[in-house]
Amino acid sequence: MGYALERFITEIKESIAATGKVPVELIEITTPKPNIPADRTFVTFKAAKALGVDPAKFAAELAAAIAPPPGSLIGEVTATGAFLNFSLHPQRLAATVLNEIETAGEAYGTVADGAGRTVVIDYSSPNIAKRMHVGHIRSTIIGQALVHIFRALGYRVIGDNHLGDWGTQFGIILAAMQRYGRPQNEGEAAMAELEALYARYNAEMKDNPALEDEARRWSLALEQGDPTARELWQWCVDLSLRAAQRNYDRLGIRFDYAYGESFYEAMLPGVIEEALRSEAAFRDVDGAVVAELDKLPKFIIQRNDGGTVYMTRDIATIKFRLQEFNPSHIIYVVDARQELHFRQLFAIVRAMGYARDVELVHVPFGVITTADGQPLSTKKGNMVYLEALLDDAVARARALVDAKSADLPPAERAAIAEAVGIGAVIYNDLYQDPRRNITLDWDRMLSIEGNSAAYLQYSHARCRSILRRAAEEGATLADADPALLTHPSEQRLIRHLARLHEAVREAGARYAPFVIADWCYTTAREFGIFFEQCPVLRAEAPALRAARLQLVAATANALRNGLALLGINAPERM
Repeated sequence: MGYALERFITEIKESIAATGKVPVELIEITTPKPNIPADRTFVTFKAAKALGVDPAKFAAELAAAIAPPPGSLIGEVTATGAFLNFSLHPQRLAATVLNEIETAGEAYGTVADGAGRTVVIDYSSPNIAKRMHVGHIRSTIIGQALVHIFRALGYRVIGDNHLGDWGTQFGIILAAMQRYGRPQNEGEAAMAELEALYARYNAEMKDNPALEDEARRWSLALEQGDPTARELWQWCVDLSLRAAQRNYDRLGIRFDYAYGESFYEAMLPGVIEEALRSEAAFRDVDGAVVAELDKLPKFIIQRNDGGTVYMTRDIATIKFRLQEFNPSHIIYVVDARQELHFRQLFAIVRAMGYARDVELVHVPFGVITTADGQPLSTKKGNMVYLEALLDDAVARARALVDAKSADLPPAERAAIAEAVGIGAVIYNDLYQDPRRNITLDWDRMLSIEGNSAAYLQYSHARCRSILRRAAEEGATLADADPALLTHPSEQRLIRHLARLHEAVREAGARYAPFVIADWCYTTAREFGIFFEQCPVLRAEAPALRAARLQLVAATANALRNGLALLGINAPERM
């Protein structure tokens, strides 16, 4: 769909071109600096230089010559020095934007930029036989938000949970189960037992080299298809997936595929042969296959005992994705400590002749720390597991909901608490640059003031509450005239609502969900100012009340859409 701001920019270019004074290829429209009272500007320096005229005089001549067509979104046109400034027509803008939001509904903010192209997003990717902890949540949350954003951009999106279900660590797990016995519990309890078995075996292995040899034998047996190894491995995989699914369901995570590393097993010999044949890799003196590319440190793609490594499986994964999905982008949401790995991976894939026209992107992120800045670590004994984290968030939210909304039925309070608690965890990650370390600060995360999910959800609920009260009082949006919305706070809110599609484009271009989070926060803040300065239900006239109710409805719709891009639910009541 064509949005108001897109139409505005097109009309500006056409109006400038219609003067006959500027070649079309020299017309570039930009956003003015915050201190300039305009919505878009044409900086005349480049055009004036090409035409051999004074920039300031040229801007003034253009301002005098421009005649916007009837019904145009162009309002005032002024020249300030070399800047030709354009302001939106307030009444026409209000009518256009509110109509767009009402007509588009859940599709408001989407564009078709990526139509016909495919993006593969690799995210979450927990290791099998280990409980999901806060270290997994960042990849999961950021990745799901990018899935929503790229779908809003019109791409076909393939979300792939690249499970860590292969490799040398499974040799230790299998050896430990053979030595100590298989866990008898289910769910998180069984996962905790597996972790304990792994830790116990690992500790004993340090003083007993025979145990290390035994683990390596199990690892190789797994790769070679030994029936006992495969049966134990499959049991671990199934157990882990069942345990992870509850967390995914609560977070609203939906994958298109969950191809684990094991899926690419049959491709690995061919990958190694191709790497050698293309001279992207070579066989080292000890028999291992290694690569040394683009002045990056040397790395292995096959051990000297014939076993494969994570890099081998990652190369096979890219090859499969290229053949299966023909993507324009492959995006990896993996923590910042793996930056070197991805530089090496992308280098060897291109050296092998693959993905030359494909964007290979690593979206790195920092760690989660305690409120006093201490990293969460299993070794330090302060690790927070994902299921416990979500339970804690919802319990804290339930206490707040019970205190503030005791009149609501218990089932509704429980649903609100789930939305608010989970939303707090998601937003605490997404509202900031992913490279930053983030902290678990529950007071801030659950506050209904400031930059938090609860504040945004409360703003949406307030919109819905106003509309319910209006209906109870018999007020309607019928025959609303947006031209009445000329108050500065009304216009600021409308202009901001009009920017959702721009925020979606920027978030996609930067692989940055925080751009959407910032748009949502600004929406809530501007709505709060509007609500304070412009009475809605007690507006001076019925026509103005109807127009303001239409703006409230548009705000609720757009804010709900923005939150949905982040994977956050917008409750009707709070």
